[in-house]
Amino acid sequence: MFSAARLLVAGFVVLSSALLGGHAGWAATYSGPMETTRWKNDSSVFACKLYQQVPQWGRAVFLHRAGEEQRFYLAQVNRQLAPGAANWYSLTPSWRAFGQHQSVASAQVTESTEPVSHNWRESQLLLEQLREGNQLLLRGQAWAARGEHDFADIVIEPLGFRGALDDFQRCLGSLLPVNYDQIHRSTVHFAGASDEFNDDERELLDNLTRYVLSDPYVTGIVVDGHTDGSGLRADNLELSQRRAEFVANYLQERGISADMLQVRWHGERYPIASNRTVAGRAENRRVTIRVDRFEPPEETLAQSR
Repeated sequence: MFSAARLLVAGFVVLSSALLGGHAGWAATYSGPMETTRWKNDSSVFACKLYQQVPQWGRAVFLHRAGEEQRFYLAQVNRQLAPGAANWYSLTPSWRAFGQHQSVASAQVTESTEPVSHNWRESQLLLEQLREGNQLLLRGQAWAARGEHDFADIVIEPLGFRGALDDFQRCLGSLLPVNYDQIHRSTVHFAGASDEFNDDERELLDNLTRYVLSDPYVTGIVVDGHTDGSGLRADNLELSQRRAEFVANYLQERGISADMLQVRWHGERYPIASNRTVAGRAENRRVTIRVDRFEPPEETLAQSR
């Protein structure tokens, strides 16, 4: 049978390998008490998070960051899964008259604080199983395995999932269109000798503005104007000034304080591509925007992960 040392982990039970059609071996299963295990939400305009704590192991998380697709991941506190292939199973709760199980999806365990991660499509498969009231079980090779059939099982309970999912979906409707990673270094391009950008660039600046006005940790915005190498140097310096000020004025008109803006211009001095080609000159006709941000407290930062 099993050694006593392998069973001395609070909050887990040992499931028979035969339940999932496995071979002889042992499987340590990490799960919370049915009567206390619940789903919780962390909601903001920056991220929507739906999660469940798994005692003595970590947490299961559905995360949708602003500007990104939903994903699902397991975050571990105690390392129990070894890197390699794993499988998700859907388990009918034990209190139902006719218990059954089925394979739902495969997974790849990596050596990290988030050893299991799934994209939008795969996360939806897992979400649907929980919505239907089924348990989810991830079976992977145990970190301390003595043989190839020694497993670690992570069980995710469906209790309270539907109510928490309603709150999660309401949060999705309030998300910003972008996150900080997507806008903290942005570029607006200009046509020819123009000092006004095209309408296509307005969406980028509007999204940037919405983010800045929502994030209290933004400390400032640096706006830098540039030109290509065509024409006289003095004219280019003036043109880059007009471009930078045009962008800065656009941001101010939409609510960003002038005190937050630092406006600079450089003419043709800092090309990022060759001025000998049409494509290169188009890249150089630009205004770059850098959004500076004070790092928030760890508990606030964790909500957007």
